[in-house]
Amino acid sequence: MSSWSFRCTYCGAQFPPETLVWRCLRCRGVLAVDPPLLLDRGAIEVSTSTLWRYARALPVEPPARTLGEGMTPLVPGQLDGEPVWFKLDFLLPTGSFKDRGASVLVAFLARAGVRRIAVDSSGNAAAALAAYAASHGLEALVFAPADTASEKLLQSRAYGARVELVPGPREVVAATAQAAAQEPGTAYASHNWHPLFAEGTKTWLLEVWEQLGGMWPAACFVPAGGGSLVLGAALAVQGVGTPGPVLVAAQPESCAPLVRAWERQTREVEPVTPGPTLAEGARIGAPPRGVLLLEILRQCGGWPEAVPEPQLVETVRLLWRQGLYVEPTAALGAAAYRLARRRGWVPDGPVVIVLTGSGLKAGTVVRHVIDQV
Repeated sequence: MSSWSFRCTYCGAQFPPETLVWRCLRCRGVLAVDPPLLLDRGAIEVSTSTLWRYARALPVEPPARTLGEGMTPLVPGQLDGEPVWFKLDFLLPTGSFKDRGASVLVAFLARAGVRRIAVDSSGNAAAALAAYAASHGLEALVFAPADTASEKLLQSRAYGARVELVPGPREVVAATAQAAAQEPGTAYASHNWHPLFAEGTKTWLLEVWEQLGGMWPAACFVPAGGGSLVLGAALAVQGVGTPGPVLVAAQPESCAPLVRAWERQTREVEPVTPGPTLAEGARIGAPPRGVLLLEILRQCGGWPEAVPEPQLVETVRLLWRQGLYVEPTAALGAAAYRLARRRGWVPDGPVVIVLTGSGLKAGTVVRHVIDQV
């Protein structure tokens, strides 16, 4: 691990790691780790199968104890008769890809002396951050929208998190968590804002690179709410230093701010009001890193894809029939791939589809899909 600082991607201001900032103190912009952390193939710790095999390219030393996060299977499959690779991140310890970012972020905060984390989430991020807080002996405060189904918060409560339901829109929930983080010894552990979360998330593509024999796939299709999978992929490519894959960010049609900005050819990503969708994990109408995500997609030759609800339902059923028991949000990438192929898009090599969350976490939604005629 090399020395680094937080750098604002908007105004360029820099802050030392010990400041524990999660957003630029000058312009409120999004932060990144600076300089970028590069991966030396010879420095991969091959004796461990966790994501900490890439510790030399991560901004924090490996913790004394892990939950076994990382190196999820990359398995062959097919969609509409075409061969693809599925990256099974729903098999991570808490059942979602969020474990990658949570493990690195919480390890960093624990090492910095934080005793308590404040989180605004109603689903996978809350569960992941609560689990890793528990593993480090930290308290976790989870703030969720008042209309969140109680079953979605059971996992966080099981890990010992204190859960508080907050009336009002999503922005109010975030503000409540940020206010709680002002207490001494408390840090705001935001999966949508904190740059250390994205540093952990980059390990999914580093694993794929290794699993394919040290080569990138031609294209990767991923669900996109806050966009940490897309940003993580860009960080992975930057760390290896060779041209990477085409990235496709899949969003539900009823909440697709990246798609709308792309179609209007605007640089800014205007917030949208999230509509109803079974892809609950991607209902983020105002992704903090929207401008950066669009730039990443342009640079790699990718694009954002809007997935209609009927296509999502059909695709998650296809995945189940292949033994891949994922929640509907996790099927967004696969659905986007099917739409692209139907339009005539042809990949120039292997395609990887990231499956992000387990169906075991979404019983009510899964039952709704099964019961549909």
